[in-house]
Amino acid sequence: MAFTDFFLIGVTLLVMLVGVAGIVVPVLPDVWLIWLAAAGYGLLRQPLFDGWIGGVAMVFITLLCVAGLVADWVLSNAGAAQGGASWQGIVASFALGLLALPIFPPFGSLVGALLGLFLVEYFRHGKNHQKALEAVKGYAAGCGWSVVARLGVALLMIAIWGLWVLLANWSLIFPSA
Repeated sequence: MAFTDFFLIGVTLLVMLVGVAGIVVPVLPDVWLIWLAAAGYGLLRQPLFDGWIGGVAMVFITLLCVAGLVADWVLSNAGAAQGGASWQGIVASFALGLLALPIFPPFGSLVGALLGLFLVEYFRHGKNHQKALEAVKGYAAGCGWSVVARLGVALLMIAIWGLWVLLANWSLIFPSA
């Protein structure tokens, strides 16, 4: 393998690891960055995507990326709804999370989201802090499950990419085989 191959693999893996970090650090991108790194790797390979091996791998990586994005949205909102949050609370959570992100990075979005949900539910339930806390607990639990699901998806995406690299470069990595 040439130096450029090792460099491309190293940079791609580094970008993918930033994507893994993005699962727990809200200011960083997550599974879609891993997808983007894999797509960039495939586009820079000759032949393009290493032929059918890379094409098949990208299909699986794409499906996993979509699953991770859907899991994030579904699990966090399902947790909020299970905790009794209203759609207004979920919208306020999203809005305050976005607003707080640049003000208090990297965890401002999480604090803003929880605060937005709490405030809306607090006033919606006649200043009942117990009901508001139940909604926040449900949302936090849903977000926790979302992190677990996206972490599993991210690691599986990286494993598929690693298998792609290994299979596409098998004869270069193990010349006597």
